[in-house]
Amino acid sequence: MGRRTLLRGLTLAVAAVLPLCGPAAVQAAQSATAVAVCGHTSAQPTLQLGSTGDPAVEAQCELNLATKPSRYTPIAADGSFGPGTETRVKEFQRCAGLGVDGVLGPQTWAALNTWAAQPHSCAGQGTSSAAQATVCGHTGTRPTLKKGATGSEVEELQCRLNLAMEPFHYPPLTIDGDFGGGTESRVAELQNCANLSADGVVGPNTWAKLVDWSSRNTYCTPPRPAGYPIDGLDTAKYQHPGGAPIDWKAVRASGAEFATVKATRGLNVTDEYLTADLQGARAAGLAVAPYHFYTGTAADTGAAQADRFIAAVRATGYTGQRAGDLPPIFDLERMDDGSGRCPTYGTVADAKAWLDRVEAAFGRTPMIYTQKSFLDDCLGSTTAFARYPLQLADYRQSITQPPLPNGSTTWAMWQYTDSALFPGIKAPATGDVFNGTQADLDRLANR
Repeated sequence: MGRRTLLRGLTLAVAAVLPLCGPAAVQAAQSATAVAVCGHTSAQPTLQLGSTGDPAVEAQCELNLATKPSRYTPIAADGSFGPGTETRVKEFQRCAGLGVDGVLGPQTWAALNTWAAQPHSCAGQGTSSAAQATVCGHTGTRPTLKKGATGSEVEELQCRLNLAMEPFHYPPLTIDGDFGGGTESRVAELQNCANLSADGVVGPNTWAKLVDWSSRNTYCTPPRPAGYPIDGLDTAKYQHPGGAPIDWKAVRASGAEFATVKATRGLNVTDEYLTADLQGARAAGLAVAPYHFYTGTAADTGAAQADRFIAAVRATGYTGQRAGDLPPIFDLERMDDGSGRCPTYGTVADAKAWLDRVEAAFGRTPMIYTQKSFLDDCLGSTTAFARYPLQLADYRQSITQPPLPNGSTTWAMWQYTDSALFPGIKAPATGDVFNGTQADLDRLANR
């Protein structure tokens, strides 16, 4: 875990911005600069029922992008500010905590610019309506497009890709009319979702699927392991860019059922967000576990590292025995200095010293976060950890479950990505699935 160098790597720089509400939304709106998110016009006059022209098209297109994450079906981006547009403006204003009058004034425009360019979600789900043929407003022509293409057809493509892809895992493309590598990759991702040939070229079949998905209340969801419906995530200070808090209620509302939260590293680091995240996730209704990143930079420190971990998590109120408490987790992986080396003084005996000390302290068998290749390469393919529940890391999309270490017969959690974006978190997190039913998770969490 830590930065989880074993597979987590450095987190992406893309931000999934928290929903704004109340005074925060107004402040953000007042400080924002007028931009043409959809590429039609940066002119942002006050619009209301009866308005027409390019600013109305831009507003309708941005409203579609801004409300799609909350499952609102797009409205027609036809340049005519009618009752449907007025209703959507009011719905957006409620989402953003603004005054609800159906008029697009400076504050609503500024909030709309922000929400359309970055994934936000409303507190509740949107309402579905009939699919619209014109949702981006650039062009109705559908030529074959590939890397190097430019123009309004590419703007239409980029806008529709943003509407057709699940926004909290696929950061929105900039709608600039330039078919570059990022657009090509996004096209291939859509094609994979739609079971089309993933060549990054937008031909008739790709256009057909793209137009269908972007015109109604649906989109491509990111690859995730099939057959494991219970989702979770892992957090540390890296999920708090600029000191931003995590909105754990929003995380829970997105469907996440469990979280593992970084507690300590080695002998001298306690994560600065341990208390806030452990308590916040638990209060939001997630099953929660604290984890420790083991450092084998000196000999025979496992027990001392355990003592630091025990003290740190006890100070947050964690006992391992309360409803919602998952077992403590021991993060056993390669060194987190970027070298990818095995822990210099890491041994099975030292790892066991940590595990034994923590098990005695909390009366719970700890879980181990690791990977078969690490145990094979660094600890001689040991079978010494066969009795412990496992959180296994493997980001390959070509597998149906992570390979088991020698001696182990099953796994409890599979960390399958380091680029999951959740509502309420301003940076990517690692995503997990649970190997079992909700009842199994509840038992593991003392519920």
